[in-house]
Amino acid sequence: MRDFAQVNELPIVTREVALGASELLEIDACGFDKMDRAILAAIIDKFEGGPVGVETLAAAVGEESDTIGDVYEPYLLQEGFIARTARGRVATERAYTHLGRARRGTMDAGIDVQLQLTDWEFRPKNQWSSELNLEKVPLESLDQLAGKKYPVQGLLTGQFHGRGTRAEPSLTGLLDLADATVYSVPFNRLRGQLTVQPDEVRLSNAELRFFGPGAEKTGGAGIVTGSAAYRYADESLTADLVGASLPLANFGRIKASGVPLDGQLSFHLKSSGPVRAPLADGSFRVVDLQVGSEIIGSFGGDLQSDGKLAKLQLNSAMSEGAITGGATLGLADPQPLDGKISVRNINLDPFLLTALHLGKFRGHGVADGDIIFQGELQHPETLTLDGNFSRLVFNYGNVQLENQGPIHLTSTKDSLKILSLALKGTETNAELTGSVQFTGRRTVAMKLNGSVDLRLLSGYMTDVAVNGHADINTSFEGTLDRPRIIGRVKLNDASVRSADFPTGLSNVNGDLVFDANRLFFNNVTGEAGGGQISLSGTANYSEKPFRYDVTAKTDRIRIRYPEGMSWLVGGALRLSGTPDGGLLSGKVQVQRVTLSEGIEAVGSLTSNTASGSTTSNFLRNLQLDVEGSSTPDTRLEWPGAHLEAESSLRARGTAEHPILLGHIHVLSGDLYFHDNRYNVTRGDLNFSNPFRMDPVINFEATTNIQQYEITLNFTGQASKISLSYRSDPPLPGNDIVTLLALGQTSSASTIHGGVTGQSGAAGNSGATALLTEAISSQLGGRAERLFGITRFRVDPGLAGFGTATSGQNLGARVTVEQQVTRELTVTYVSNVSSSQQQVIQVEYNLNRNISIVGLRDQNGTFGVDFKFKKRFQ
Repeated sequence: MRDFAQVNELPIVTREVALGASELLEIDACGFDKMDRAILAAIIDKFEGGPVGVETLAAAVGEESDTIGDVYEPYLLQEGFIARTARGRVATERAYTHLGRARRGTMDAGIDVQLQLTDWEFRPKNQWSSELNLEKVPLESLDQLAGKKYPVQGLLTGQFHGRGTRAEPSLTGLLDLADATVYSVPFNRLRGQLTVQPDEVRLSNAELRFFGPGAEKTGGAGIVTGSAAYRYADESLTADLVGASLPLANFGRIKASGVPLDGQLSFHLKSSGPVRAPLADGSFRVVDLQVGSEIIGSFGGDLQSDGKLAKLQLNSAMSEGAITGGATLGLADPQPLDGKISVRNINLDPFLLTALHLGKFRGHGVADGDIIFQGELQHPETLTLDGNFSRLVFNYGNVQLENQGPIHLTSTKDSLKILSLALKGTETNAELTGSVQFTGRRTVAMKLNGSVDLRLLSGYMTDVAVNGHADINTSFEGTLDRPRIIGRVKLNDASVRSADFPTGLSNVNGDLVFDANRLFFNNVTGEAGGGQISLSGTANYSEKPFRYDVTAKTDRIRIRYPEGMSWLVGGALRLSGTPDGGLLSGKVQVQRVTLSEGIEAVGSLTSNTASGSTTSNFLRNLQLDVEGSSTPDTRLEWPGAHLEAESSLRARGTAEHPILLGHIHVLSGDLYFHDNRYNVTRGDLNFSNPFRMDPVINFEATTNIQQYEITLNFTGQASKISLSYRSDPPLPGNDIVTLLALGQTSSASTIHGGVTGQSGAAGNSGATALLTEAISSQLGGRAERLFGITRFRVDPGLAGFGTATSGQNLGARVTVEQQVTRELTVTYVSNVSSSQQQVIQVEYNLNRNISIVGLRDQNGTFGVDFKFKKRFQ
């Protein structure tokens, strides 16, 4: 400084002398020379603010690393412009500011400012200019700088040029505002030419886009174009805007109202005057207006504002029905709203979903009427709807209803009031009045009187089929969570059927009595499974979860459960629990058990019940504890078997995986096995496996073929039955098999077939037996079910006929047997190739040891046999 003063012949080093010397030496106000600034600029611009090592930094600025470390770095550290880290040197916020750069988070700004100073002061009349480059700068940070809060948020990017004086600044530039909101309305991007003057701010050639690239909805991207200007002095706004396909759901006030509206809004609006009292003229169109999840149509209208009131006229363009009306909105606080909408043949489904707060509506309704709405827009909770309908046609649960007289109801954001509603339809003539509150305590106060078609419940309980009608006189009080119902419901010829239960109820009559918290069954009777049933018990609906305790009594009812089994029982069953599960208990007397697919099907029930195929949560959690005993004449039946038995059983497990425990003891009976009738001398089915319904079977049955008495023993589990046999007089095992399959021993078959043809006869006999079983298994079951006969059999050849020695032709034989009573059986055998070869046999059992057999053989000879059976020990 002294040298500079001496050269300029200045006796004293003043402030001006020091500033002049600093300017000549390129030393700035912080005392940094050209190399100091080069180091800071290298860290910021070349290494993105650091960290960077000293060797790398020295190479970047062209200076020795020792010089940087010993000369420049200590002062920069001392003044707080750089910092040392374990990874290297980094620039601080002071370095960014000193070089005219700004950085904060994702924000990046470059500032170049020139100021005119008077005596080192920036006075109101001093000129200034600046170049401002912003990238993703949050508007909230600019609000802090300006000291004002604007209803705009977002990330600002742009290039701006400022000039003027301190008292009258101006700014121009290209604006790009992304991911922003204006008055709580979100949008994707706003672009335009921004001009800021001392008295106004103007945005020209603006484009506001609601959606990002690739996210546009069908019909438009949601764009507003035009220009707008705002004057500070009188807070007035001038705008000329055109909007296309704007989403209604994005408007904050619609969201705040709680009304689920959506659609695409297009408009043209010209406005001038104060922001809160504008003069405006415009038109609009809403395409695919959506209420809830239903699209109800498109609408258009005109809008005018005189600065005090905004008026709207509405018209519609719908495929069915029409909506017209108008509304006025006060522009001064609290912005009162008043309007009326007239509907003709309008679809009510979306409005019912919204008003009743339902997730899904399984009906359909149309109406004619007027809806008046009013309230304060700044207080959405005050908005009310008042509906008066002259016509209502309503279909729910396949029941069509129509109104009797006018319908009057009111609705708010939180409540619904029904002032008058009378409906008439098939077996329905009811009146409903009252109110429901959907917030707070969610109180309810409703009255329902009249007759109602119970099919209406099917629309609400989709898994249950309900029919009949009921006379109702009830009132609903309390809350939606804990309702209190008082009154009586009289059931008339009602029926209920659920896929979760093996049998349904029909012809249900009686009274359901409500006493505020519980439901009582009063003299409720019905029919189920071909028998009469009476119901008693209670249901508590005032607490969560819903609880019930119902007892059913019957003298005789058929239950088909599980699949493949039919039970004819009488007794009492009690069902208690919640909608998610319960307990079925009680005692029943078993009168008959029928296995529709035969005894072999019992084993298959294990895999069926273990498959877990049900989708019902109730059945998966329904526990069983049912005790069953037999009546004196209990019968156990399956195709080809009629047995008398005594039993003691207990059903445990769940309805999805039922388990039987106990035993069935066969006293007597007949069964058919391989076309022979057997007399059951003893038999037991023991259900002892607590994990699988796979009983242990032990049966003994006898039959007479020619002069031999054959005894068969069936033993083992039902899923894997083993068979053993013996004869009296004794025969070898292969002779017993031949006798059962062919009706004669192997020696007799050899004699009839000739010596030379022994092997061929035996082979033919085996093939005949196999073919007989194949044909009979395919045709027998169908013929027996079609004609109601006991047994049907087809043999491809007559044994003893058509051999080489006889010279006769082979022919097929058809056997038809009918058990007329338990004691009387008629059998008819015919050769289909010869009408003369017919056999008719009638057998009458006097008791289990004595029988009388009448026979007409294939030769036309008649005979009577008396059979006596006695076992010698």
